[in-house]
Amino acid sequence: MTSCKKCSKIAKSVFLLLIPILFSCNNNKYVRPTTSLDVGRDFIQASLHGDFKTAEMLILQDADNIQLFETYKLYYNKLTAEKKKSYQAASYEINKYLDINDSVTIINYSNDYMKKPMDIKLIKHNNEWWIDFKYTYSGNLPIN
Repeated sequence: MTSCKKCSKIAKSVFLLLIPILFSCNNNKYVRPTTSLDVGRDFIQASLHGDFKTAEMLILQDADNIQLFETYKLYYNKLTAEKKKSYQAASYEINKYLDINDSVTIINYSNDYMKKPMDIKLIKHNNEWWIDFKYTYSGNLPIN
């Protein structure tokens, strides 16, 4: 066998070994949810896990939301490893789900680590649901 044929066989073998790796990498792309409930769930889960890349993709991009989320990330990153593990291991429960209208939803939830009910507000903007993160701090709409 000539060296070119050997190189060709080696290259083909390497390529065949890389195909599953390449496809598995593509399968890890985040698919943005289309409903307010699913966006809320993804945001809650990502926040508990410290997955700020995913959580940030779901936040309505305005100056207040960006600033508050940056503050939240700093707070989370200063937590002890033990507290981070507790958040990551926590499950959450949606206590109430309220459609205010066709473009605003409030979700009240709690996680089994903090056991403190919290609200998040979702806004439909450009036909996509977004987390209005500043609502978590301002609470401008009560949920009954």
